[in-house]
Amino acid sequence: MSMVFTVCALVGCGLLLLSLLGDHSSSLHDLAGHPEVAPPGGHAFGGSLLSWFSLRSVVSFVAFFGLGGLLAAWLALRPELQLVFALVAGAAVGGFTAFVFRLAEVRGELTARTTPLVGRTAQVIVAPHGAVPGKVLLTAGGQSEQMLARSSDDLTPGDQVLVISQAGGLLDVKRWDAR
Repeated sequence: MSMVFTVCALVGCGLLLLSLLGDHSSSLHDLAGHPEVAPPGGHAFGGSLLSWFSLRSVVSFVAFFGLGGLLAAWLALRPELQLVFALVAGAAVGGFTAFVFRLAEVRGELTARTTPLVGRTAQVIVAPHGAVPGKVLLTAGGQSEQMLARSSDDLTPGDQVLVISQAGGLLDVKRWDAR
């Protein structure tokens, strides 16, 4: 078992260090091609279970699963207790990471962006309906980014929109006709 723990610790810690250099906040739900949309009422904190797990939280789980297993082995615990200890350590840190980054994302605090978004154009990925925001894809600072958006216009996926305001992580958009 200690070989598994060692590999997880080395790979996980290495990827954690690399994640400090880049943005790995995409959720597994987005990677699966199912962008999260906020539930009725406009509060995006619910979402699906997969939308809670960013690459950073999965890597945190792997790293601390390995570190926890190595610590349990060093404490000379029985192999089944080593596994339980590793799972608890990984789940605790991975879950905490998921919660903290999810909370920051919902509050609109998770961004490295220094450029304003108002006045930029975007493409609708998931159309907003009433109080339920949709998602738009926009490019800012040379990076493509998916963001939650609401609109009073009747939009469909693929429509071009203009960002007219931003509050936290939620954009207000209107249909854009580039003619």
